[in-house]
Amino acid sequence: MPSHLRDPTRRNWDFVIVGTGIGGATIGYELARQGHSVLFCEAGRSYLTGADVLQGDWLDALTNGKIPSREQLDRAGRSSTEMFDVSSGKLRVMRAVLGTGSGGTSALYGMVMERFFPCDFEPGEYFRDCPEANLPEKWPITYDELAPYYSQAERIYRVRATKDPLHPDQRPGGIVPPPPLTPASRELVSRFEEKGLHPYRLPMACDYVEGCRECVGFICEKRCKRDSATSCLEPALRDQGAEMITECEIHSLDSANNKITAINARWQGQEIKLSGKTIILGAGAIRTAVLLLNSGEKDKGLGNGSDQVGRNLMRHLLDYYLVYPKAPPSGLLKQIAFNDLYLANGKKFGTVQSNGRLPPPSTIAKFFREELKTFWPPLAHLFPLIRPAIEFRIRMMLSGAHVFAAFLEDLPFKSNRVTPSRSGGVDLFYKINPYDQRRLREFRRQISDLIREHRYRSIFRAEQNATLGHVCGTCRFGDDPCTSVLDRFNRAHELDNLYIVDGSFLPTSSGTNPALTIAANALRVADHLHARH
Repeated sequence: MPSHLRDPTRRNWDFVIVGTGIGGATIGYELARQGHSVLFCEAGRSYLTGADVLQGDWLDALTNGKIPSREQLDRAGRSSTEMFDVSSGKLRVMRAVLGTGSGGTSALYGMVMERFFPCDFEPGEYFRDCPEANLPEKWPITYDELAPYYSQAERIYRVRATKDPLHPDQRPGGIVPPPPLTPASRELVSRFEEKGLHPYRLPMACDYVEGCRECVGFICEKRCKRDSATSCLEPALRDQGAEMITECEIHSLDSANNKITAINARWQGQEIKLSGKTIILGAGAIRTAVLLLNSGEKDKGLGNGSDQVGRNLMRHLLDYYLVYPKAPPSGLLKQIAFNDLYLANGKKFGTVQSNGRLPPPSTIAKFFREELKTFWPPLAHLFPLIRPAIEFRIRMMLSGAHVFAAFLEDLPFKSNRVTPSRSGGVDLFYKINPYDQRRLREFRRQISDLIREHRYRSIFRAEQNATLGHVCGTCRFGDDPCTSVLDRFNRAHELDNLYIVDGSFLPTSSGTNPALTIAANALRVADHLHARH
């Protein structure tokens, strides 16, 4: 769906929205539906028409294992922004799977749209033995305040699931029934229940057309993935009068008298200034924070009187478990989950859920090469010689396996952060705190105890900083301007017309996927803005 907007600078929009991921597209759709003028600004391309898009498989498979060019990354919805891991004191290039283009990272996501638990809104109760964490006692809003917006978001994204028997909120909500379980999933559910676990159907934003591959990690060519582009952006442009400009690189914001006065961007080869009554950032927890740090006062940034912009970065600590049922997995694979360790004996850990298909062995082997570079540099030079053996070993491990992903909630620490790099990219510093390291060891032990009656293998990825699919926390909301960037309605404490609705607003990461909470919160903020305007 190409834009025919010739000059977006000639209008003072009601809302200018930076980014079309879950937060940006959802709030833009709702505001346009309510009659406001909305301009979406997207740094990447539009994939709504399907033209010239690399889709339907992992990029590594589509490029025959070759290192993708910048153009190929752009065509596949993958960010080509330079990112550097500076956590070890050495500069290390990162190759994180983050989205750019219509739908943002949701174009690549695994479609899990799960509600947070009520306990997630009161984190101080569960981590009192970690005083060094930059943890609020409570969120500025409650679960009950967000509950009706959860239901609305579930309807918009057409979430299919069954109720988690361990979730305290058993109201119907907005979910609809999922497709039948495969034989392998039925077997695993039965065996988990015999173990005393409480498996349920994973909440999936998917239409499941014939031949659905679940498309985890790449753009869906069948358009059955209910990402923010298909669910919100496209109907906003088609039916509600919203406009969009793509390949628009926004590099800074101007401000005066506690308001954003202009957005500075490069579009169609020219520097432009965009204006709007209200500016909404939804560029993702990394790029939103870097944009603010590149604006305003040098070395301080914009809206950063609390010195929290870019800090408190969280990403979830992710491991994989390969479980081998008797029935070989086939067809749909992302079907089941259990939350028996979400809140266990007063301790918060996280979720265990079907992951779906992993990347091809050639891609996983590249992850192994990156680990060699980090931990055993001399051996990295031998990688070309041992690569065929590694890929063969990976192929054997994946054969007959049902892959589960285990997400551990990581806590916010001021030292974990993103900053602009000197080259114009992003520097990331993230170290797992010793407190979270202990929790991670316990989480791994408990999962192993629960599945040890199965034949299984574990792939520990939690220590790898390139795992950024759930990155959040870099512009947290809260009631105290001294310790947070945004207020309870996601407005910047120091700027009357700046709102942030991507994952950067989350003050804690919870123990499950953040997509539905980001969407629900965007709808909540949209209602606030509609009433305000």
